Amino acid sequence: MTSGVGTPGVGTRTAHVPHVYAHFPFCAQKCPYCDFNSHARREGEMDGYAEALLAEAQARAEGCQPRTIFVGGGTPTHAETPTLARYLGGLRRIVGDRNLEEFTVEANPGSLTAEKVAALADAGVTRVSLGTQSFAAATLKTLGRWHAPQDTRRSVDLLRAGGIERLSVDLILAVPGQTLEDQEQDVEGALALATEHVSAYVLTYEEGTPFTRWMREGRLPAPDDDRESAHQRLVRERLTAAGLAPYEVSNYARAGAQSRHNLGYWRNASWWGLGAGAHGHLDGRRWKNVSDPAAYARAVLAAGHAEEWNERVDARTRLFETLMMGLRLVEGVDLDVAAAVTGLDARVEHAEAIARLVRDGLLTLAGARLAPTLKGLDFSSYIARAFL
Repeated sequence: MTSGVGTPGVGTRTAHVPHVYAHFPFCAQKCPYCDFNSHARREGEMDGYAEALLAEAQARAEGCQPRTIFVGGGTPTHAETPTLARYLGGLRRIVGDRNLEEFTVEANPGSLTAEKVAALADAGVTRVSLGTQSFAAATLKTLGRWHAPQDTRRSVDLLRAGGIERLSVDLILAVPGQTLEDQEQDVEGALALATEHVSAYVLTYEEGTPFTRWMREGRLPAPDDDRESAHQRLVRERLTAAGLAPYEVSNYARAGAQSRHNLGYWRNASWWGLGAGAHGHLDGRRWKNVSDPAAYARAVLAAGHAEEWNERVDARTRLFETLMMGLRLVEGVDLDVAAAVTGLDARVEHAEAIARLVRDGLLTLAGARLAPTLKGLDFSSYIARAFL
């Protein structure tokens, strides 16, 4: 691993990279379970940050003509409408839209207005992912969310009225105090919106978050694998029965409505990462930008990039990451393709682990296709560790 020096974008700036991720790190408030690179109450930095991100795009990713753009956070729609419009429209114009199939922006219920939805549509956004998390006021309070249950319905109505039909709803599962009956009500709330996509993530206690500190102090219960599995099974059964099929451990979609951007990550494709704390990966080279938004903006304006570190990914690591990510997908991994990309055959490198996981009913191997079973979807972390 090396520190980021020089101008990494030079020489590869017009590469046709299939995916672009842009990070907007500002939120109305920091949720106590969140370990993402997000910062509350820093509104005065937003305009300057947006200009710096567009400058990085110009230096690094101009003309890359991606298939997908994903703007995450933070809460991109926390920005004022003029900043949001300039930021999104400028990003699309710089990276190019000749091959663009999907342009996603994350939004929190309660952060959208008719004016902001119009700005999204004018910038060419085709898909919005709503951080709903729950439809129960008590669960939202536990999670430290500031929106009300009815805000999700209002946001969906605003987006559809504004012409944005591709919508996803995020849910958090197995929240402290949440019963299976509560979880079922959250699923019913999501289904009532008739969105084409639902993401359903088990709550994780991440290092450095208030939730983890409270858990260690005994103020919150410790994670319980059996309880989490019960919540996952309930959600999977109900969403599948309603026509939203699982295609990844935590993601469900109607036919053809999978997140094309996130499929790129899980298939270990290349992507440009733009913005504070963003990661990127291109042709075996991986990097991470500095996390603090102000430091990021200063670095970009001074040098055209803000890399904190970069590294070359060796073949063994690339194979492990291909398996770790690909075996989260219902489709699994084509081992012939993985061997062609990495030069290593998992059937040789990991023969014992594959045989054991197949024997235990967690994976199937049919020809070159290694894929998780439904049971295996509940043990994705265990499967990943088996290949270490």
